[in-house]
Amino acid sequence: MINKLQLNRKHVFIDWSLVEAGNGNSWSGTTDPWFMPNGIELRTFSPTVHPEPILLPEKPWEAYLISSWATVFEDEGIFKLYYEGYHAPDVVTGKDVQKYVSQVCYAESEDGVNWVRPELGIVNFKGESDTNIVFSGIQSSGIGPHGATVIKDPNGSVETRYKMIFGSVNEEKRTRHLRGATSPEGLHWTAIPDPLIYHACDTQSVLAWDEDEGFYRIYTRGYRNQSELIEGRHVWPERRTIDHSRSKDFLEWDKPMPCLVTDPKDPPALDLYSSSYTRWPGAQDAHLMFPNLFKRDTEEMETSLAVSRDGNIWHRPIQDALIPAGPPDSETYGGNITAQGLIQTKPGEWTQLLQVKPISHIERLHNPDVTWKGGLWRATIREDGYMAVVTDARGEFWTVTFEFEGLVLKTNCWAHFGGWVRIGLTDEGGTPLEGYGLEDCDRISGDTMWDAVSWRGKTDLSRFSGKPIRLHFEMVRARIYAFRFSASQ
Repeated sequence: MINKLQLNRKHVFIDWSLVEAGNGNSWSGTTDPWFMPNGIELRTFSPTVHPEPILLPEKPWEAYLISSWATVFEDEGIFKLYYEGYHAPDVVTGKDVQKYVSQVCYAESEDGVNWVRPELGIVNFKGESDTNIVFSGIQSSGIGPHGATVIKDPNGSVETRYKMIFGSVNEEKRTRHLRGATSPEGLHWTAIPDPLIYHACDTQSVLAWDEDEGFYRIYTRGYRNQSELIEGRHVWPERRTIDHSRSKDFLEWDKPMPCLVTDPKDPPALDLYSSSYTRWPGAQDAHLMFPNLFKRDTEEMETSLAVSRDGNIWHRPIQDALIPAGPPDSETYGGNITAQGLIQTKPGEWTQLLQVKPISHIERLHNPDVTWKGGLWRATIREDGYMAVVTDARGEFWTVTFEFEGLVLKTNCWAHFGGWVRIGLTDEGGTPLEGYGLEDCDRISGDTMWDAVSWRGKTDLSRFSGKPIRLHFEMVRARIYAFRFSASQ
């Protein structure tokens, strides 16, 4: 089956799936290498973490802690942030987080840097009505809504356009659940009476609508053996995993099953703590996770990277952290935990939110001198910048055969001084298409963000649209992050 590249949908290089593997000897009877890639590798790149926080506790209802569990997305020109704030309870009932209680709070921004807490008057706090609290959970013996994620659902009705999932605790039965809530505008929420999933989920669970597949996804905390009560005895769970569940209607869900686990190359004291899942913005078939690596020995948190073509089968392209913890006595010594969501804050720039920690994971539970109260920071990276095909000298590769829709080819790439990229079009057998071969391509140099590729000044590829072709890439000291076919210049 021939791959079909959709109009204006990016192909990003998270694996070798569109790169021809080639053969050392041709099947045509000669001993010449056939479409062999050479001189290239897939490489990951880290975002820049900015030292200034974007949100620190300043209201009574978040005075104990602003946790890392937050969701950010753009909605009709406004960036929206749902975050988890903790305060001291009126009645001591909860056992988690030193018996402090959480609620979902809301902030908004025009630039993704400066955030405003609107006075909404939706949920009161100890007699004060002008709060930015939008959801305080359900009446239960737990700690309040925990690890919430919010989406704007293009598949939902007007009354349920916005959806939320959150964890809840029944301390009497010692069980945890994933619950849901809906809202017409993302501010006034109605909880769904019954749990969505009976599952141990004491971290941020991520909800998403998959428009290509036509179902909802949840990525949540899992364990190698789910924690449970056996004859009154609590069974301590094994290593943490990331589990995945799907639903057609948001109410009935498949049993969560592991989709990403630690592997034998990882140290024995490592867990995958949370997923921070998001669809790769603008890509045809790419999904992202920023799993938190929890080191049980040092109790540091570090952000890693995982990628998938279908949202089901995942791999980590690097074993090490994408965003590592800092050195001892630094403001990032305890590491970092990534929130959910990617937003475009400038042309060609993506922003994700995270929490950086100067203390280890549970240090504040045991050290009375700790005054740190959490908050949120931001990290930025160039669009599609997490992975690229790279050569430090000279490299070459062909794509597998595909068909495309569109008029022009555009690229997102970067080259060192003196470096460049050329792209040729060939037929299925590798013969250059007249006037559009490598030798005809005008060199692409410097920092290029979605400029049209040209061949002796020509950019129109409409004659090849819908026909099987290959792309032939030649690169010198360069990175290729993504390409796409567009209907216009």
